[in-house]
Amino acid sequence: MTKILISWIGMTDLKAAKGVESVGIGPIAQAVIGHFFDKIVLISNYSEAENNAYISWLKTKTNIKIEHYSEQLTDPTDYEQIYFIDIKVVTDVLAKNGSNVSLTFHISPGTPAMQVIWVILAKTRFEAELIESSKEQGVKTPYIPFEISAEFIPKLLQTV
Repeated sequence: MTKILISWIGMTDLKAAKGVESVGIGPIAQAVIGHFFDKIVLISNYSEAENNAYISWLKTKTNIKIEHYSEQLTDPTDYEQIYFIDIKVVTDVLAKNGSNVSLTFHISPGTPAMQVIWVILAKTRFEAELIESSKEQGVKTPYIPFEISAEFIPKLLQTV
């Protein structure tokens, strides 16, 4: 089984790559150091220069293959736009890697809207583990104390 971590690149990750000590190594690096993944898939709406600098830095922390999706967001808190980008990326990842895949969505990096969409997708559309990480608590699987019924998903999202 191929284990794939999918995550947005967040501002804390970029700060970590620039050496800002107060943020530690950032959520993504923290998730991949000491945890086994075959591939890391990163989504970002930052500039090409920022993405390349971050990915180059992350490669100094891990030998895991990194794939990157550069996406344009008009607003990093636009739930609908994030939802459709995430579906496009996850669908593409599954198409490229076959059915013998174990997905993990990292909910710590990015905006709160990005976090919410990962939870919704993991609870409704894709079979995926959720992880979160912090400098203080390390990497863990969050307890999400509910299931989402399809009847509560807006009609727009059901047709995708």
